[in-house]
Amino acid sequence: MSAPSILAKNLRTVGQGLCLVARGCARSWDRVAKSPYRRLVLGITFGILPASVAIATYSAYPSDDEQMARSLQTEIVAPLPIPSIADQITVVTTHSAVTTHTTMIRVNDTLGAIFSRLNIEDAALQRFIRGQTLTQPLSTPREGVYVQAKVTADKKAQTLKIFLESRSANQKNSVVTISRRGERFAINSAPFVYETQQAMSAGLVEESLIESAKAVGVPGEIAEKMPLAFERAINNGLDISKGDDFRVIYERQFLEGDFVRNGKILAVSVTHHGKTYESFWADDGTRNGGFYSLDGTSNRTTFIRVPVEGARVTSSFMPMRRHPVTGVLRPHQGTDFGAPRGNKIFAAADGVISRRSFDKRGFGNYLMIKHDDSRTTLYGHMSRIAEGMKVGVPVKRGQVIGYVGATGLATGPHLHYELRVNNRQVNPLKTSIPDKEHLTNEEKHKLLASARPLMARLAMLNRIQSVKPLTPREAVAKEESTPEQPRS
Repeated sequence: MSAPSILAKNLRTVGQGLCLVARGCARSWDRVAKSPYRRLVLGITFGILPASVAIATYSAYPSDDEQMARSLQTEIVAPLPIPSIADQITVVTTHSAVTTHTTMIRVNDTLGAIFSRLNIEDAALQRFIRGQTLTQPLSTPREGVYVQAKVTADKKAQTLKIFLESRSANQKNSVVTISRRGERFAINSAPFVYETQQAMSAGLVEESLIESAKAVGVPGEIAEKMPLAFERAINNGLDISKGDDFRVIYERQFLEGDFVRNGKILAVSVTHHGKTYESFWADDGTRNGGFYSLDGTSNRTTFIRVPVEGARVTSSFMPMRRHPVTGVLRPHQGTDFGAPRGNKIFAAADGVISRRSFDKRGFGNYLMIKHDDSRTTLYGHMSRIAEGMKVGVPVKRGQVIGYVGATGLATGPHLHYELRVNNRQVNPLKTSIPDKEHLTNEEKHKLLASARPLMARLAMLNRIQSVKPLTPREAVAKEESTPEQPRS
């Protein structure tokens, strides 16, 4: 329909409307005439409306130039091809589909092995990684690092993220992100925080605490750490055995919606012969924190790292050292603490004396203390051993066991101290061992605040455990012992 036709139609519609208004006004003219307000409205309606129509007519009607331009236009009708849906699906799945792959770096991993697990075949990215300092945990793989990659169907990485956890309490976690920009790559580093959820489990000890925890779905690495929460009590005779109840609350850590790893144990509770033992994780200023009772006392066997009075390190733990007396190159698998002759030497932790001996060509007067099934300590070159220190005698952390000397092969008074874990010497100054006996007041207040909701959850688990289903035999016995109710 042309513009004039549309305009004529609209004018007819307006005219019909005005006629209806006029008829209505004629029927009610007496009332309109008597009201000044109605006369004003009627005058505006019949005065302004025709003027508006005239203006609209002039504006809408095309000019001579426009009519001439329209007469010269040619209408072309041509069908547009509709793309094949199958072809579109192929394009999307072949070039645009991106999948997310994750992995954790393992012992003795290589960059090629990591790429294989991430489904990446990208030589350019490998070259880029090997030339960057920030990506060293990949170029020289560091065990335990979490890696996430978004990979296209042609096995090229769009993005690759390396999540680096802090190695000390005063550092932050950081994520290194590599992004593909055409044939080039961009790299940046930023802090990140895990999305943490809490998981709870409870059960009954059958064979052992660890295996029973695994049987109810507790992850293996969490179950194996549970006895550490009661290490001191276990070393002092607590025997968690068949029939005991246990409850555990631990962390599960996520990144961008993907599960990464299980975090730390937050609380463990065990009921043994009617007595309940509870242990809670607390931030004690160390990297990994520790397990403590609510009074702020450590629930683990704690070690004194420098178990001698007034000492200084004179020879460190090292894989190879020239012996100061013999001149022979051999490993020095302990730490030498120089101190004045006669200074006190202390038991590094609670334990039992497992050896007392004299070795003229070695440690001179020395003692060994067994602290548990995996850890022992050795104290060498003592001028004399304290009274009562015999094999089988229990000792407490900080108890005097001997005095500094230079017996055996020694150039001067010092203590040769060794910490052995599973019969292998480790550096006592750097290895991860609990060494804090009590929390500070501030740390204790933080522990109490974080423990309150955990205690409520442990109590809830305990109530659930107390409602135990009857065995078939118990159900039959209960039914037989219930008197039959008389019928009315």
